[in-house]
Amino acid sequence: MLLPLLAGLTLLLPQDSPGAPPSRELLRGLTARTRLAGTSGSWWGARYVQGVLEEAGWTVELDPREVLLSLPRALELQAFEDDQADAPFLATRHTWDPNAAPPRDLPPFNAWSASGTADAPLVDVGRGLRRDFERLRELGVDVRGCVAIARYGGSYRGVKARLAQEYGCAGLLLFSDPADDGAAKGAVWPDGPWKPDWAAQRGSISPLAKAPGDPSTPGWPSPAPGVAAPRLAQAELDAALPRLPCMPVPARDALALLARLDEVTVVGDDGTTHPERLGPGPVHVRLTVDAPRELRTIVNVHARLAGAGDLVVVAGNHRDAWVRGAHDAGGGTVALLRAAQRLGERAATGWRPAQTLQLSFWDAEESGLVGSTEWAEGEAQALQERCIAYVNADTAVSGAQFRGASGTPGLLATLEAALAATPVLGARADGAPANLLDDWRAALGDARPALGLPGSGSDYTVFLHHLGVPVLDVGFTGSGGGQYHTAFDDFAVVDRFLDPQWLGHETAGLFVANLLVELAERGFASFDEAQAARRLAEVARGEAAWLGEAESARLAQAFEAVAAAPRVRAGSARFYQRLAARDGLEGRRWFKNRLWAPGLDTGYASETFPSLRRALEEGPAALAAELDSLVAALDALAAGD
Repeated sequence: MLLPLLAGLTLLLPQDSPGAPPSRELLRGLTARTRLAGTSGSWWGARYVQGVLEEAGWTVELDPREVLLSLPRALELQAFEDDQADAPFLATRHTWDPNAAPPRDLPPFNAWSASGTADAPLVDVGRGLRRDFERLRELGVDVRGCVAIARYGGSYRGVKARLAQEYGCAGLLLFSDPADDGAAKGAVWPDGPWKPDWAAQRGSISPLAKAPGDPSTPGWPSPAPGVAAPRLAQAELDAALPRLPCMPVPARDALALLARLDEVTVVGDDGTTHPERLGPGPVHVRLTVDAPRELRTIVNVHARLAGAGDLVVVAGNHRDAWVRGAHDAGGGTVALLRAAQRLGERAATGWRPAQTLQLSFWDAEESGLVGSTEWAEGEAQALQERCIAYVNADTAVSGAQFRGASGTPGLLATLEAALAATPVLGARADGAPANLLDDWRAALGDARPALGLPGSGSDYTVFLHHLGVPVLDVGFTGSGGGQYHTAFDDFAVVDRFLDPQWLGHETAGLFVANLLVELAERGFASFDEAQAARRLAEVARGEAAWLGEAESARLAQAFEAVAAAPRVRAGSARFYQRLAARDGLEGRRWFKNRLWAPGLDTGYASETFPSLRRALEEGPAALAAELDSLVAALDALAAGD
């Protein structure tokens, strides 16, 4: 079905052409300036993408919106021993102007940090997970009123901030452990791709697991600039957003702080004791953040290629970046632009897609999935009725290997068809797999292909968890580095280390083009309801032992009945919508997916059957009622009601 897409298209690769591959030049152009949402750099990036898309023959629309954002003006950290305020052993200060044109590189910053000063002893809270705080409590370490220092990893950084606040901390410092993505992994930038000790990971600490998007308009779209719209009152906003100052620091500063902390005697599992430097004290830190939360303009870019039918396939990626973002998310942006160029060339010959194709380049994803959420909230009814699927490509290229995807069960067969239609580019040994599907299967060995259940952390979230639209989140791997959300996530790190032959970017563009055409050709039949039900039955049997043996078996049987029902057919557009929580999940009404959701204490990773988990906490009666409700919805689906 898709092989004709290759006809007449010239693929420029280093080994067979003296010219640079198109993806290399696209990424070089995209990363020429910073692209932080709410700044002039974001508008520059929107115009760059618009120009490429229009040249490729797509109809392009700019979608500006006024949203609440968090950008810094000044950030300061001082550290003293024994509270000697006149002699800091560590002092850093950054100032930044969000209105500069062009803006400078953003200093290390955590968006949505509260403004203010935390002046208190320092305490090491490990990775800042709930179990870390509970361990400190068991050791008799009182974190209340202290500034916590935590390592990235194990959960979304916003969860670390929420837990630090919950356990009574006055502030939070975050850093990347060199063992995770620094010198312990290999040569550091510029000699290699790993994080040097001076670099720090920026990032948002917005409450993603409660409600992503513009925090002042939860559940409804933010308007165009100058248009009046309802927003939360200030008191509601203050309650929803972080209330403590938070800042990322480089590893060298973090390790200097940790080395001076007081020792605590810890008893191991075998009864032996050993000291750990946990604090609090004698290190005292003064952390100051000046980052007003104010309305600013962002801009999404939408490109459309009209189809013969009245349905739509949407693919998207965020165009904004903390600095230049060559990997995050320049890889996904370039993959979509290359797909647009390929499909545009085909359309110029008279071809027309079976259904309309839309490419969306979101703004302010890094701030908390803002651009995609606000647009999709405004287009909710149309998307639920007409959208075949949403394809997400974020940090989509760090190599040329396809090694899996996450997405809604039911889309696997369509994904496999697109992979089978996409050749493995570049030189191959005799007998090596010729297409991406065979290559993936060979890498899996005895395991069978499957889709992971996506939690949150990228722009598919609103489509999947709020609207019940099927999604796929795709990417290519093979290389690694410590560039995530740093100033050296730039063109050079991709060109030298992540995809030096540019096979990954070219493959990703070709694959996305094939996938979009496959989805459009199949229409709602892209989604296999029976396949989805069988996969979720496996989840109920294998990953829901916490429900109880009888309860998990009952749930699995209800899914299996849907899969076996004679009235079930491939292509239901309502499978996930029919099973959703109409009024949202308890405690986070924006999320409506009862089958899985991002974990409250993980933020990114998914947890299965969240409404049942919440009911289990309330007691047997609540669990029985919620299980009855979910099974009844499955029974109605099986009956074709």
